[in-house]
Amino acid sequence: MEGLPPSSLWIDLERTGHNRQAKYELMKLMPEDVFDTPKPVKLLKYILQLASSDPEATILDFFAGSSTTAHAVMQMNAEDGGRRRFIMVQLDEKPDPKSGAAKAGFDTIAEISRERIRRAGARIIEDAGLAAHQLDVGFRSFKVDTT
Repeated sequence: MEGLPPSSLWIDLERTGHNRQAKYELMKLMPEDVFDTPKPVKLLKYILQLASSDPEATILDFFAGSSTTAHAVMQMNAEDGGRRRFIMVQLDEKPDPKSGAAKAGFDTIAEISRERIRRAGARIIEDAGLAAHQLDVGFRSFKVDTT
């Protein structure tokens, strides 16, 4: 059906979340409505728990989008004291000029990704009642030179 968001193939929605929940999560962080298809943080946390129990793992996401993976990694670290790191890769794709992202002043999807990481890190520290130095939510951003 046109306009109907796809539902999860995973049965346990308590553990994995769902697409509408992901949209609400992102809207709490970024009320500008900047991304149409975010993934639930719960889903990424579940996948990461299945993939590795190493609390010092480095997680790579070649298609970062709004950086839900980075958000999930920081959340997991806050919950279990892990020191996981993340590498997010997102090309400087332009958002649709009619989109909420463009209207909010984001020139690229990569800018949305970086801003979500900043806001998610601040929110996680606040929600966990931690001091800023108690959880590493910092990151570096690199751009690919012209080819």
